[in-house]
Amino acid sequence: MSTRTWLSFGLWISLVGACGAGPGADDGSGAGSSSGDGEATGGGSTSGDSEASGDVVTTGGGFVVPEFGATLTVIGTAADGLNAVRDLEFNPGAPEQLWTFNMLSHGTVIFFEPGTEQQSSEVRNDAYGQHFMAYVSSAAFGDNGNFASCQESRDEWNVGPQAPDDFMGPTLWSSDLDIFAKVGQEFPPGALEGSHLDMLHQSPWCMGIAHDVDNVYWAFDGMHGNIVRYDFQADHGPGGGDHSDGIIRRYADASVTRLANIPGHMELDHATGMLYVVDTGGGRVMRLDTATGTNTGALPGDMDGAVYEGVEGADFQVVVEGLDEPSGIALKDGRIFVSEHGSGDIIAFDLGGAEIDRMSTPAKRIMGITIGPAGDLWYADAGANEVVRVGS
Repeated sequence: MSTRTWLSFGLWISLVGACGAGPGADDGSGAGSSSGDGEATGGGSTSGDSEASGDVVTTGGGFVVPEFGATLTVIGTAADGLNAVRDLEFNPGAPEQLWTFNMLSHGTVIFFEPGTEQQSSEVRNDAYGQHFMAYVSSAAFGDNGNFASCQESRDEWNVGPQAPDDFMGPTLWSSDLDIFAKVGQEFPPGALEGSHLDMLHQSPWCMGIAHDVDNVYWAFDGMHGNIVRYDFQADHGPGGGDHSDGIIRRYADASVTRLANIPGHMELDHATGMLYVVDTGGGRVMRLDTATGTNTGALPGDMDGAVYEGVEGADFQVVVEGLDEPSGIALKDGRIFVSEHGSGDIIAFDLGGAEIDRMSTPAKRIMGITIGPAGDLWYADAGANEVVRVGS
Protein backbone atom coordinates (compact mmCIF):
# COMPACT_ATOMS: atom_id res chain seq x y z
CA MET A 1 0.00 0.00 0.00
CA SER A 2 1.61 3.24 -1.15
CA THR A 3 1.14 6.62 0.51
CA ARG A 4 1.11 9.91 -1.37
CA THR A 5 1.24 13.51 -0.18
CA TRP A 6 -2.05 15.33 -0.69
CA LEU A 7 -3.01 18.97 -1.09
CA SER A 8 -4.00 20.87 2.01
CA PHE A 9 -7.72 21.10 2.65
CA GLY A 10 -7.96 24.84 1.94
CA LEU A 11 -6.03 24.65 -1.32
CA TRP A 12 -8.09 21.70 -2.48
CA ILE A 13 -11.33 23.65 -1.95
CA SER A 14 -10.09 26.46 -4.20
CA LEU A 15 -8.99 24.03 -6.91
CA VAL A 16 -12.30 22.18 -6.88
CA GLY A 17 -14.14 25.46 -7.29
CA ALA A 18 -12.07 26.18 -10.41
CA CYS A 19 -12.13 22.68 -11.93
CA GLY A 20 -15.51 21.11 -11.10
CA ALA A 21 -17.64 20.11 -14.06
CA GLY A 22 -20.57 17.86 -14.85
CA PRO A 23 -22.28 16.27 -17.83
CA GLY A 24 -24.41 18.09 -20.34
CA ALA A 25 -28.20 17.99 -20.38
CA ASP A 26 -29.97 14.98 -21.84
CA ASP A 27 -31.25 15.36 -25.37
CA GLY A 28 -34.19 13.01 -24.83
CA SER A 29 -32.77 10.27 -26.97
CA GLY A 30 -32.68 7.70 -24.19
CA ALA A 31 -30.17 6.31 -21.75
CA GLY A 32 -28.81 3.94 -24.34
CA SER A 33 -26.99 6.82 -25.99
CA SER A 34 -26.92 9.47 -23.26
CA SER A 35 -25.53 7.18 -20.58
CA GLY A 36 -22.43 6.22 -22.52
CA ASP A 37 -18.94 7.64 -22.53
CA GLY A 38 -19.93 10.54 -20.24
CA GLU A 39 -19.67 8.24 -17.24
CA ALA A 40 -16.08 7.31 -17.90
CA THR A 41 -14.78 10.65 -19.11
CA GLY A 42 -16.62 13.29 -17.06
CA GLY A 43 -14.85 16.50 -16.12
CA GLY A 44 -13.95 17.85 -12.72
CA SER A 45 -10.85 17.67 -10.61
CA THR A 46 -8.43 14.81 -11.08
CA SER A 47 -7.18 12.40 -8.47
CA GLY A 48 -3.63 12.10 -9.74
CA ASP A 49 -1.85 8.76 -9.86
CA SER A 50 -4.45 6.68 -8.08
CA GLU A 51 -4.83 3.71 -10.37
CA ALA A 52 -3.29 1.18 -8.00
CA SER A 53 -5.74 -0.31 -5.52
CA GLY A 54 -4.74 0.43 -1.95
CA ASP A 55 -3.29 3.90 -2.55
CA VAL A 56 -3.64 6.16 0.48
CA VAL A 57 -4.10 9.91 0.19
CA THR A 58 -3.73 12.27 3.16
CA THR A 59 -6.48 14.90 3.11
CA GLY A 60 -5.21 17.09 5.94
CA GLY A 61 -8.00 16.29 8.39
CA GLY A 62 -9.21 18.98 10.76
CA PHE A 63 -12.87 18.06 10.36
CA VAL A 64 -15.72 18.39 12.83
CA VAL A 65 -17.32 15.21 11.47
CA PRO A 66 -15.18 12.19 12.37
CA GLU A 67 -16.30 10.19 9.33
CA PHE A 68 -14.46 12.65 7.09
CA GLY A 69 -11.14 11.50 8.51
CA ALA A 70 -7.71 12.28 7.10
CA THR A 71 -6.99 9.61 4.48
CA LEU A 72 -8.56 8.31 1.30
CA THR A 73 -7.77 4.71 0.40
CA VAL A 74 -8.55 3.41 -3.08
CA ILE A 75 -9.73 -0.18 -2.62
CA GLY A 76 -11.09 -0.88 -6.10
CA THR A 77 -10.28 0.21 -9.66
CA ALA A 78 -10.98 -0.66 -13.29
CA ALA A 79 -8.49 -3.51 -12.86
CA ASP A 80 -11.12 -5.17 -10.64
CA GLY A 81 -13.76 -4.73 -13.33
CA LEU A 82 -15.26 -1.39 -12.25
CA ASN A 83 -16.93 0.17 -15.28
CA ALA A 84 -18.65 3.51 -14.56
CA VAL A 85 -19.36 2.55 -10.93
CA ARG A 86 -22.33 4.60 -9.72
CA ASP A 87 -23.35 3.01 -6.44
CA LEU A 88 -22.01 0.79 -3.69
CA GLU A 89 -23.68 -1.04 -0.81
CA PHE A 90 -22.55 -3.43 1.89
CA ASN A 91 -24.67 -6.58 2.04
CA PRO A 92 -26.31 -6.50 5.50
CA GLY A 93 -26.62 -10.29 5.50
CA ALA A 94 -22.90 -10.67 4.70
CA PRO A 95 -21.19 -7.41 5.75
CA GLU A 96 -17.85 -8.65 4.48
CA GLN A 97 -19.26 -8.16 0.96
CA LEU A 98 -19.20 -4.74 -0.71
CA TRP A 99 -21.33 -4.73 -3.85
CA THR A 100 -20.71 -2.13 -6.55
CA PHE A 101 -23.07 -1.32 -9.42
CA ASN A 102 -21.56 -0.47 -12.78
CA MET A 103 -23.46 1.35 -15.48
CA LEU A 104 -21.45 0.41 -18.55
CA SER A 105 -21.26 -3.31 -17.76
CA HIS A 106 -24.92 -3.51 -16.64
CA GLY A 107 -23.77 -5.40 -13.58
CA THR A 108 -21.78 -5.71 -10.41
CA VAL A 109 -18.33 -6.15 -8.97
CA ILE A 110 -18.39 -7.71 -5.49
CA PHE A 111 -15.49 -7.07 -3.12
CA PHE A 112 -14.87 -9.57 -0.34
CA GLU A 113 -13.15 -8.36 2.85
CA PRO A 114 -12.63 -4.93 1.23
CA GLY A 115 -9.76 -2.85 2.50
CA THR A 116 -8.01 -5.77 4.17
CA GLU A 117 -5.02 -7.87 3.15
CA GLN A 118 -7.49 -10.65 2.34
CA GLN A 119 -9.43 -8.50 -0.15
CA SER A 120 -10.60 -10.18 -3.34
CA SER A 121 -13.17 -9.27 -5.97
CA GLU A 122 -15.44 -10.92 -8.49
CA VAL A 123 -17.27 -9.54 -11.51
CA ARG A 124 -20.91 -10.71 -11.52
CA ASN A 125 -22.97 -9.71 -14.56
CA ASP A 126 -26.24 -11.47 -15.25
CA ALA A 127 -26.57 -12.77 -18.82
CA TYR A 128 -29.76 -10.70 -19.14
CA GLY A 129 -28.41 -7.65 -17.33
CA GLN A 130 -28.82 -5.49 -20.44
CA HIS A 131 -32.53 -5.48 -19.63
CA PHE A 132 -32.85 -6.29 -15.94
CA MET A 133 -29.89 -4.13 -14.84
CA ALA A 134 -29.56 -1.88 -17.90
CA TYR A 135 -27.48 1.24 -17.21
CA VAL A 136 -27.88 0.58 -13.50
CA SER A 137 -27.99 3.80 -11.49
CA SER A 138 -28.47 2.58 -7.92
CA ALA A 139 -29.30 -0.36 -5.69
CA ALA A 140 -30.55 -1.05 -2.17
CA PHE A 141 -30.42 -4.14 0.01
CA GLY A 142 -33.43 -5.39 1.91
CA ASP A 143 -33.54 -7.24 5.20
CA ASN A 144 -34.54 -10.59 3.70
CA GLY A 145 -31.54 -11.49 1.54
CA ASN A 146 -32.83 -9.65 -1.53
CA PHE A 147 -31.87 -6.36 -3.11
CA ALA A 148 -33.33 -4.17 -5.84
CA SER A 149 -31.67 -2.20 -8.61
CA CYS A 150 -32.82 0.90 -10.47
CA GLN A 151 -32.07 1.35 -14.18
CA GLU A 152 -31.47 4.60 -16.10
CA SER A 153 -32.95 3.04 -19.21
CA ARG A 154 -35.93 3.24 -21.53
CA ASP A 155 -35.57 -0.45 -22.42
CA GLU A 156 -33.26 -0.31 -25.41
CA TRP A 157 -32.50 -4.03 -25.19
CA ASN A 158 -34.81 -6.98 -24.64
CA VAL A 159 -32.80 -10.04 -25.70
CA GLY A 160 -31.41 -7.81 -28.45
CA PRO A 161 -31.22 -4.11 -29.45
CA GLN A 162 -34.57 -2.41 -30.00
CA ALA A 163 -36.22 0.98 -30.17
CA PRO A 164 -36.97 2.16 -26.60
CA ASP A 165 -40.41 1.07 -25.43
CA ASP A 166 -40.23 2.40 -21.83
CA PHE A 167 -41.08 -1.02 -20.39
CA MET A 168 -38.66 -0.43 -17.53
CA GLY A 169 -38.47 -0.09 -13.76
CA PRO A 170 -36.82 -1.56 -10.67
CA THR A 171 -35.66 -5.17 -10.54
CA LEU A 172 -35.59 -7.50 -7.53
CA TRP A 173 -32.60 -9.84 -7.08
CA SER A 174 -31.29 -12.41 -4.62
CA SER A 175 -27.95 -11.69 -2.94
CA ASP A 176 -27.39 -15.44 -2.64
CA LEU A 177 -24.19 -16.03 -4.58
CA ASP A 178 -25.47 -19.42 -5.72
CA ILE A 179 -28.38 -17.63 -7.42
CA PHE A 180 -27.32 -14.14 -8.53
CA ALA A 181 -25.87 -14.27 -12.06
CA LYS A 182 -25.62 -18.07 -11.72
CA VAL A 183 -29.16 -19.36 -12.33
CA GLY A 184 -30.79 -19.10 -15.76
CA GLN A 185 -27.71 -17.91 -17.61
CA GLU A 186 -28.33 -19.88 -20.81
CA PHE A 187 -28.53 -17.67 -23.89
CA PRO A 188 -30.68 -17.30 -25.93
CA PRO A 189 -33.36 -17.66 -23.26
CA GLY A 190 -35.14 -20.86 -22.50
CA ALA A 191 -37.60 -21.24 -19.66
CA LEU A 192 -35.69 -18.73 -17.51
CA GLU A 193 -34.47 -15.23 -18.30
CA GLY A 194 -31.50 -14.81 -16.01
CA SER A 195 -31.47 -14.80 -12.24
CA HIS A 196 -33.71 -11.81 -11.48
CA LEU A 197 -36.49 -12.52 -8.98
CA ASP A 198 -39.04 -9.93 -10.14
CA MET A 199 -39.43 -6.70 -12.07
CA LEU A 200 -42.04 -3.95 -12.30
CA HIS A 201 -42.24 -1.49 -15.17
CA GLN A 202 -43.59 1.98 -14.36
CA SER A 203 -40.30 3.93 -14.04
CA PRO A 204 -38.08 4.40 -17.10
CA TRP A 205 -34.93 6.41 -16.34
CA CYS A 206 -35.01 5.26 -12.72
CA MET A 207 -32.35 7.25 -10.84
CA GLY A 208 -32.47 6.13 -7.20
CA ILE A 209 -33.88 3.45 -4.92
CA ALA A 210 -34.32 2.81 -1.20
CA HIS A 211 -35.53 -0.21 0.74
CA ASP A 212 -38.58 -0.02 3.00
CA VAL A 213 -39.60 -3.45 4.34
CA ASP A 214 -39.78 -7.00 2.96
CA ASN A 215 -39.88 -6.64 -0.86
CA VAL A 216 -41.00 -2.98 -0.77
CA TYR A 217 -38.80 -0.28 -2.34
CA TRP A 218 -39.07 3.42 -3.16
CA ALA A 219 -37.86 4.66 -6.56
CA PHE A 220 -36.94 7.98 -8.18
CA ASP A 221 -38.81 7.95 -11.50
CA GLY A 222 -36.69 10.15 -13.75
CA MET A 223 -38.99 10.04 -16.75
CA HIS A 224 -42.23 11.03 -15.02
CA GLY A 225 -40.59 13.15 -12.34
CA ASN A 226 -41.93 11.77 -9.08
CA ILE A 227 -41.46 9.17 -6.36
CA VAL A 228 -43.00 5.70 -6.72
CA ARG A 229 -43.51 2.97 -4.11
CA TYR A 230 -42.99 -0.56 -5.45
CA ASP A 231 -44.14 -3.63 -3.54
CA PHE A 232 -43.00 -6.75 -5.38
CA GLN A 233 -44.80 -8.87 -2.76
CA ALA A 234 -43.97 -12.56 -3.43
CA ASP A 235 -41.24 -12.85 -6.05
CA HIS A 236 -41.73 -15.13 -9.04
CA GLY A 237 -38.46 -17.01 -8.50
CA PRO A 238 -35.28 -16.73 -10.58
CA GLY A 239 -35.88 -15.95 -14.24
CA GLY A 240 -39.69 -15.92 -14.17
CA GLY A 241 -42.07 -13.42 -15.70
CA ASP A 242 -45.28 -13.17 -13.65
CA HIS A 243 -45.46 -9.64 -12.19
CA SER A 244 -49.19 -9.57 -11.54
CA ASP A 245 -49.10 -9.53 -7.71
CA GLY A 246 -47.16 -6.24 -7.59
CA ILE A 247 -48.54 -3.10 -5.95
CA ILE A 248 -47.33 0.21 -7.40
CA ARG A 249 -48.24 3.61 -5.93
CA ARG A 250 -47.20 6.86 -7.59
CA TYR A 251 -46.79 9.92 -5.34
CA ALA A 252 -47.87 12.64 -7.74
CA ASP A 253 -46.94 15.55 -5.44
CA ALA A 254 -43.41 14.28 -4.74
CA SER A 255 -41.80 16.02 -7.70
CA VAL A 256 -38.15 15.40 -8.64
CA THR A 257 -36.02 16.20 -11.67
CA ARG A 258 -33.61 13.84 -13.38
CA LEU A 259 -30.18 15.08 -14.44
CA ALA A 260 -28.93 12.66 -17.08
CA ASN A 261 -26.09 10.36 -16.04
CA ILE A 262 -26.12 11.49 -12.38
CA PRO A 263 -28.14 9.26 -10.03
CA GLY A 264 -30.31 10.84 -7.35
CA HIS A 265 -29.88 8.41 -4.50
CA MET A 266 -32.40 7.85 -1.70
CA GLU A 267 -32.34 6.65 1.91
CA LEU A 268 -35.19 5.74 4.26
CA ASP A 269 -34.94 6.47 7.97
CA HIS A 270 -36.72 3.36 9.20
CA ALA A 271 -37.15 4.77 12.71
CA THR A 272 -39.18 7.77 11.53
CA GLY A 273 -40.53 6.68 8.14
CA MET A 274 -38.91 9.71 6.50
CA LEU A 275 -37.58 9.10 3.00
CA TYR A 276 -34.65 11.35 2.07
CA VAL A 277 -34.39 11.94 -1.67
CA VAL A 278 -31.55 13.59 -3.60
CA ASP A 279 -33.33 15.68 -6.24
CA THR A 280 -30.31 16.07 -8.50
CA GLY A 281 -31.89 18.29 -11.12
CA GLY A 282 -33.35 20.54 -8.42
CA GLY A 283 -30.04 20.82 -6.57
CA ARG A 284 -31.66 19.83 -3.30
CA VAL A 285 -32.45 17.13 -0.76
CA MET A 286 -36.13 16.41 -0.13
CA ARG A 287 -37.92 14.55 2.66
CA LEU A 288 -41.08 12.51 2.11
CA ASP A 289 -43.16 11.49 5.12
CA THR A 290 -44.14 8.01 3.95
CA ALA A 291 -47.04 7.85 6.43
CA THR A 292 -48.87 10.71 4.69
CA GLY A 293 -50.89 11.00 1.50
CA THR A 294 -54.29 9.88 0.26
CA ASN A 295 -54.82 7.03 -2.19
CA THR A 296 -56.63 8.42 -5.24
CA GLY A 297 -57.37 5.06 -6.84
CA ALA A 298 -56.35 3.27 -10.00
CA LEU A 299 -54.14 4.95 -12.57
CA PRO A 300 -54.21 4.19 -16.32
CA GLY A 301 -51.34 2.54 -18.12
CA ASP A 302 -50.65 -0.55 -16.01
CA MET A 303 -48.02 -2.69 -17.73
CA ASP A 304 -47.74 -5.66 -15.36
CA GLY A 305 -51.25 -6.71 -14.38
CA ALA A 306 -50.37 -5.23 -11.00
CA VAL A 307 -52.26 -2.84 -8.74
CA TYR A 308 -51.29 0.63 -10.00
CA GLU A 309 -52.61 3.57 -7.98
CA GLY A 310 -51.99 7.24 -7.28
CA VAL A 311 -51.27 9.01 -4.00
CA GLU A 312 -51.72 12.74 -3.45
CA GLY A 313 -51.25 15.15 -0.56
CA ALA A 314 -48.15 13.53 0.94
CA ASP A 315 -45.85 15.73 3.03
CA PHE A 316 -42.85 16.41 0.78
CA GLN A 317 -40.49 19.08 2.11
CA VAL A 318 -37.20 20.69 1.13
CA VAL A 319 -34.41 19.85 3.60
CA VAL A 320 -31.42 21.39 1.79
CA GLU A 321 -31.27 23.42 -1.42
CA GLY A 322 -28.66 25.21 -3.50
CA LEU A 323 -26.47 22.12 -3.92
CA ASP A 324 -24.14 21.53 -6.87
CA GLU A 325 -25.46 18.40 -8.63
CA PRO A 326 -26.05 16.34 -5.48
CA SER A 327 -26.01 12.58 -6.00
CA GLY A 328 -25.16 10.22 -3.12
CA ILE A 329 -26.78 10.13 0.31
CA ALA A 330 -26.26 8.27 3.59
CA LEU A 331 -27.78 8.64 7.05
CA LYS A 332 -25.94 8.18 10.33
CA ASP A 333 -26.57 9.29 13.92
CA GLY A 334 -28.98 12.09 13.08
CA ARG A 335 -26.89 13.41 10.19
CA ILE A 336 -27.35 13.44 6.43
CA PHE A 337 -24.27 12.90 4.27
CA VAL A 338 -24.56 14.09 0.65
CA SER A 339 -22.04 13.87 -2.20
CA GLU A 340 -21.92 16.74 -4.69
CA HIS A 341 -21.13 15.52 -8.18
CA GLY A 342 -20.49 19.08 -9.34
CA SER A 343 -17.85 19.94 -6.74
CA GLY A 344 -16.56 16.55 -5.57
CA ASP A 345 -17.38 17.47 -1.97
CA ILE A 346 -19.11 15.34 0.65
CA ILE A 347 -21.22 17.44 3.01
CA ALA A 348 -22.70 16.59 6.42
CA PHE A 349 -25.99 18.20 7.47
CA ASP A 350 -28.15 17.85 10.53
CA LEU A 351 -31.72 16.62 9.99
CA GLY A 352 -32.92 20.20 9.81
CA GLY A 353 -30.66 20.88 6.83
CA ALA A 354 -27.97 22.95 8.56
CA GLU A 355 -24.47 22.26 7.28
CA ILE A 356 -22.17 20.77 9.91
CA ASP A 357 -18.99 20.21 7.90
CA ARG A 358 -17.71 19.23 4.46
CA MET A 359 -14.71 17.55 2.95
CA SER A 360 -13.30 17.78 -0.56
CA THR A 361 -12.36 14.67 -2.48
CA PRO A 362 -10.25 14.17 -5.61
CA ALA A 363 -13.14 12.33 -7.27
CA LYS A 364 -13.68 12.98 -10.96
CA ARG A 365 -17.39 12.07 -10.75
CA ILE A 366 -18.47 11.24 -7.22
CA MET A 367 -21.81 9.47 -6.99
CA GLY A 368 -23.01 6.88 -4.46
CA ILE A 369 -21.83 6.96 -0.85
CA THR A 370 -22.40 4.52 1.99
CA ILE A 371 -21.50 3.91 5.62
CA GLY A 372 -19.48 0.73 6.13
CA PRO A 373 -19.92 -1.85 8.90
CA ALA A 374 -17.15 -0.14 10.92
CA GLY A 375 -18.93 3.23 10.66
CA ASP A 376 -16.59 4.67 8.05
CA LEU A 377 -17.57 6.46 4.84
CA TRP A 378 -17.10 4.98 1.35
CA TYR A 379 -17.77 6.51 -2.04
CA ALA A 380 -17.98 5.57 -5.73
CA ASP A 381 -16.14 7.61 -8.35
CA ALA A 382 -17.64 6.85 -11.77
CA GLY A 383 -15.14 9.02 -13.62
CA ALA A 384 -12.00 7.40 -12.20
CA ASN A 385 -13.63 3.97 -11.80
CA GLU A 386 -12.61 3.86 -8.15
CA VAL A 387 -14.14 2.79 -4.87
CA VAL A 388 -12.65 4.80 -2.03
CA ARG A 389 -12.69 4.43 1.76
CA VAL A 390 -12.41 7.54 3.93
CA GLY A 391 -10.35 6.82 7.05
CA SER A 392 -8.86 8.57 10.06
